[in-house]
Amino acid sequence: MAYLLYGIVNMLASPEIDGDLTGVKGQPVSFIEAHGLCAVVSEVDFEEGAPPVAELLAYAHVVESLHRRQAVVPMRYGCFLNGIPAIRNVLKVRQHQYETLLAELDGHVEMGIRILLPEKRRPRRHGETSLCSDALSVTGSEKENPAPETTPLPNEKSASNGRTYLALRKVHYQMQEETSQDRQMLTDLYLQAFSELYIRHRTETDLKNGAVILSLYFLTPKNAVNRFRETFGNMMAKGNDEAMLSGPWPPYNFITTILGKYEDTTPTQLHPGPP
Repeated sequence: MAYLLYGIVNMLASPEIDGDLTGVKGQPVSFIEAHGLCAVVSEVDFEEGAPPVAELLAYAHVVESLHRRQAVVPMRYGCFLNGIPAIRNVLKVRQHQYETLLAELDGHVEMGIRILLPEKRRPRRHGETSLCSDALSVTGSEKENPAPETTPLPNEKSASNGRTYLALRKVHYQMQEETSQDRQMLTDLYLQAFSELYIRHRTETDLKNGAVILSLYFLTPKNAVNRFRETFGNMMAKGNDEAMLSGPWPPYNFITTILGKYEDTTPTQLHPGPP
């Protein structure tokens, strides 16, 4: 039997949590104390593969229950330790890091903003050529009024294709640079708007179904959540950004990866982050 780890809390705060909190697979939640800290765990058999949605929801419910009552270092679903001695050893080895994190996270929540970035396309110029698949296609006036067919020498054709390829690669990198600059300008705009409403932030860029998603995460004081929402609403009223606000959440995105792989950690290593 292994122990599924939900998070780390301060030992003095652990009595504030309901003793009948139920975790994954209906198992009770326990608090393993050591070195001024508590590991919040459930005794659960480890199973390989993706967990059912019901288990993920139960896991998230425990973390959110902890977070509502006190500061917590939330873990990613799937952090298992083999036995109470291994749990206490983790608390001993990482005591300073956990204490530092708990002090920083105390009284704060995570707010998130996801922005769908507009697709960056370069307008096609009149008479311009483009490289499609493996062949060279012609657009614009050259297609409407084609020139007399000629058969270029092999070296001439190769040079023509090579020049076209290099020109298209140049355009590609120029568009990448412009997109990066646009993304940075948009990020700076949001950071400036919320400048007094967070103590730390993180940014991520992801590609989903061909669309670029810019994610901004803010570590925000609990008493600033309403102001954060109002600020977001004002920004949406003034601009055309396709953005979505979420939170408050436990601060999953502000947990530094401080856990390494332990010899007595089975069957998986510890790794903090979102479930």
